[in-house]
Amino acid sequence: MVQASEASGERGGDILATRIPRLPEQEAERPKSVTVIGRIWLVLAVLFLLRSLVNLAFWKLLEMGAPGLLRATAEQSPYAWFLHPLFQHVTALISAQAIGSAAVAFSAYELLRLRPWARVAVQVVCWFALAWVVSFMGFWAWLWPRAAAAKAAADPSFSAHSSGNIGLIVGVVVCLAFEAGLAVMIALLRSSKVRAAFAHQP
Repeated sequence: MVQASEASGERGGDILATRIPRLPEQEAERPKSVTVIGRIWLVLAVLFLLRSLVNLAFWKLLEMGAPGLLRATAEQSPYAWFLHPLFQHVTALISAQAIGSAAVAFSAYELLRLRPWARVAVQVVCWFALAWVVSFMGFWAWLWPRAAAAKAAADPSFSAHSSGNIGLIVGVVVCLAFEAGLAVMIALLRSSKVRAAFAHQP
């Protein structure tokens, strides 16, 4: 009797298993690299968003005194001409930074949820950041020796050669470190393991 009941129980379990399909996993296991990349971009984007909002609030308070500030800056430096169009569009520039930061934060959040489009979006963000760092490194290499030479001309005690070389090397090394980190992020997001984690997500 016991064996018969066990056999009937097994047959009943088999019938239920065939009639009720197994539910698919709701979410694939998230790779650690995706967690690290997503959290890094999420934190950075939120910080940049907060900074943009604070800058926008301060600019609204200082906007009335912008013409006087421009005149004072132009009197001190003849190279301040490029600040005029910048000051004319500060509100638009800061607003664009805030919107961009919010978009990056949302993409990073969706990356942590393994949304396939977010993986592509964060890759685009990494490429833009990499291009910006490369451009800044070139600008730094062009600007720093000239700034050191101008400082040495104004202050004879300042050594343009040693200080200029140190500042140039430090700036280039920092930029190369950021470039390496961004390149690693791009490579990880394009790896087969990460692509497989996003393959069956909606």
